[in-house]
Amino acid sequence: MLHIIEAGLRSTVQDDPRRGRARLGVPGAGPADPPALAAARALVDEPDSAVIEIVGLPFTFRCDDRRIVAVTGRDISVRAASRLPGWMGFAVRPGESVTVLGRARYAYVAVEGGIALEQVLGSRATYLPSSIGPLPRILTTGDALPLGPSWGDPGRAGRRLPTPAYDGAIPVIAGPHADRVPGALATFLSGEWSVAEGSDRMGLRLAGPDLAWEGPDLLTCGVLPGAVQLPRGGAPIVLGPDAQTTGGYPVIAVVASAALGRVAQALPGERLRFTVVTADRAAAELRAVGAAFAVI
Repeated sequence: MLHIIEAGLRSTVQDDPRRGRARLGVPGAGPADPPALAAARALVDEPDSAVIEIVGLPFTFRCDDRRIVAVTGRDISVRAASRLPGWMGFAVRPGESVTVLGRARYAYVAVEGGIALEQVLGSRATYLPSSIGPLPRILTTGDALPLGPSWGDPGRAGRRLPTPAYDGAIPVIAGPHADRVPGALATFLSGEWSVAEGSDRMGLRLAGPDLAWEGPDLLTCGVLPGAVQLPRGGAPIVLGPDAQTTGGYPVIAVVASAALGRVAQALPGERLRFTVVTADRAAAELRAVGAAFAVI
């Protein structure tokens, strides 16, 4: 079992997003920072496991038996028997407390054996707005999560992955409605945007140049995480993993899948810039991320 000693602010169990449920109005949920989740899994050799997504550090836990553990996220470190960096697999002894520290908006804990919960609608991801998931609520102090079998091979500890850069311009492709708001995409790309306080897993709200628009409303259409919606007030919203499955605001751009974590990890007040890339370039960047985790 994994026992939670200090639960953070809004931590949940997360897994790969649900697929094929959007037509029923069920969002995929899943990680806010998909590359960080994938890296944590790779470091403990559990490519399909459910993990803990931490919102609000510090977060402290212990395991009943010896396990390999990995913690990933932006600007994080780990305190166990000694101070350790993130993005590394390490062994913890039975009953040893592990504390995740740092300023990451989202951090991920993967454990050897994985969190052994049953899938709900094809995933163990938690979707809090509708209480969907095998543990459909925020984790609290005192929770105990079941773990799968361990390998008992401490030699697997010590592997590391390079911490990815969370700065630089965010790559996007032009959205399907960019031409519905003349000049909006060009202004979006040339401007600098500040992350608003109201941002969460539903979406990242941006403040910056005025993109208010007029004209007829759109018919409601399907939307996905990474879509940059433009409400009439002119403040863009980058949709997150818990966003609705349909929307009627113009989508002027779509964040490249490989960069979703960079957007999600941006802190309130942080400044972001965006740059347009081709769909082929966005796909190549995503393949590169996957290849980096496959070599360890």
